[in-house]
Amino acid sequence: AFGGMKRRPEPKPSAPRVEVVRFDPQRTRDLLGPGGVVVRQLEDRYGVSLDLTQEGQCLLFGANREMVDQAKWTVMDLVADVVEGEVYTGTVIEIKDFGAILELLRNKEGLLHVSELVLDDDDDARSHPEGTAGFVRQHLSIGQKVQVLCIGVDPVQGSVKLSRRA
Repeated sequence: AFGGMKRRPEPKPSAPRVEVVRFDPQRTRDLLGPGGVVVRQLEDRYGVSLDLTQEGQCLLFGANREMVDQAKWTVMDLVADVVEGEVYTGTVIEIKDFGAILELLRNKEGLLHVSELVLDDDDDARSHPEGTAGFVRQHLSIGQKVQVLCIGVDPVQGSVKLSRRA
């Protein structure tokens, strides 16, 4: 009886798009920002409107499919948590004498400690002529993107520990 069923046709390019992102409701303020500034920036940048529910749903509406998709990825980035055991591409934002601070997802930072910096045990920070800060600078520079593994997330402070060794 259903032999003649067809696949639903693709909506017209002019049809408005709707996407839904579900997330932990405790992350709502990351999405709102102070005074709703983050939501407004997203809406302006991507030409979408966002509707947040208390249950942790973000509905994205927009006329342009690509912009709605880009907005969806940005929202997912903002509400995502860094998970132990996952690999991330981080951007070096600060170099300290004990390691480097990397930005992982939007608004998420982690510490790549000097002891987790390199794979080669012969390459030791203690024997570097400029000390550990020089050692870190030898291997990393601000703005550099590096693959890191999350080796721990402090449940109380939420601080993230990263490794290139592991």
